Amino acid sequence: MVSTILSPSTLLISQKIIKPSSPTPPTKKLHKLSLIDQAIANVYIPFALFYTKQQLDSIPKSPSQISQILENSLSQILTLYYPYGGRLHDNTIVDCDDTGAEFLQVQIDSPISEALNCHNALIERAVFPENLPWKNCTNHGLIVAQLSYFNCGGIAISMCSSHKIGDGCNSYYMFRDWAEITSNPNGVKPSISYLEQSIYPSPPNGPLTSPVIGLKKEDCVQRRYIFSPSKLHELKTLVAAETKIQNLTRTEVVSGLLFKSIVFVIKANSGSFLPSTLVQPIDLRNQLNLPLNIVGNVLTSFPTSIYNEENMKLSIIVSEMRKGKEQAYKRDNVKQNVLVDKIFESTLAKEEMYHSSCTCDTYICSSVVKFPFHEIDFGWGKPIKVSVANGPFGKIIYLMGNQGGGVDAFVMLSEQDMFVLERDTQLLEFAYLVPTS
Repeated sequence: MVSTILSPSTLLISQKIIKPSSPTPPTKKLHKLSLIDQAIANVYIPFALFYTKQQLDSIPKSPSQISQILENSLSQILTLYYPYGGRLHDNTIVDCDDTGAEFLQVQIDSPISEALNCHNALIERAVFPENLPWKNCTNHGLIVAQLSYFNCGGIAISMCSSHKIGDGCNSYYMFRDWAEITSNPNGVKPSISYLEQSIYPSPPNGPLTSPVIGLKKEDCVQRRYIFSPSKLHELKTLVAAETKIQNLTRTEVVSGLLFKSIVFVIKANSGSFLPSTLVQPIDLRNQLNLPLNIVGNVLTSFPTSIYNEENMKLSIIVSEMRKGKEQAYKRDNVKQNVLVDKIFESTLAKEEMYHSSCTCDTYICSSVVKFPFHEIDFGWGKPIKVSVANGPFGKIIYLMGNQGGGVDAFVMLSEQDMFVLERDTQLLEFAYLVPTS
């Protein structure tokens, strides 16, 4: 393929379709989406892993050989995770027709250090397929992968997988399995199972014809905050002393602090306090005794709502968060899944969730802290950095674990609100703001 200039610093080297290594059996040609799958917007979940030249020097492979190895292993992944090699037939069914996944190679005219040492928005975007992350995947494959070469010899591997088929847990296991097959192509392949409509079937009056879970698009910027293990310990100690809650999690204290900080940023810019709700999705695989790598959106969610400014304190936020999470796990999440109830409410009201006329200001915090993306090894070591793409959605927090046992928080806000958040001294007491360039 003729090289194409994508931007002043990015050159598209090649773009091809990778087919599954084996055809999907006729009995598996139709993959039925669960009610939650049907409700979720048809967007991608985008992650990228960064590896240095020094890591790649440990294997005697040229760039073209690395590309070929990745293409071969991706082909095997599409056989294991066969719905991702198909196309959406409508909002309820995936046609597993082995159309395949898109695989791109690009050259980035910058050293990898530009992405490692600061938050360079141009490079952060360049390691993902152009204009793709978080976009509607109607006109693309259900997986789009990209291998990016930096001019110093380092690389980034990104994968955008359809949220319609699976959640962040699926993204982790699929990325991990891709790496394991790459590093050990003759190893034992994992056994993959599929949720489909076994637990959350279509409504009795028929499936959803369109998604009801959507995020409001707006112009926003992303910043990355790093919470080191020592600062997390300080934060947990502070909250535990005030709440008497034992075994606080990284997600609880980090999401609570960020929620509090952002709410007061919004107040500073708007001039008034708004009742605010933090919505957090949680994985149900363990509670429902399902395989960890089962494919589907196996989720519920719970809200943490603060209605009065005097209650917008970290201790109160975390206490309410713990109560909400415990209540969510105590339910029979087959028959009493709050997320399913909200889907039905939104369907009856004919409005998208989180876009309703509710007087609460709504924030979303999604955490994949428990999934070790930073351990994913394609055969040349663990990634030096893991990133999630910036999206056109405000008031979003994305939490990931990092190599040191800390947390990387990716925060998406309007530029005006981010300007104030970057100067929040209480937040900066516990978090390092990665500088922009």
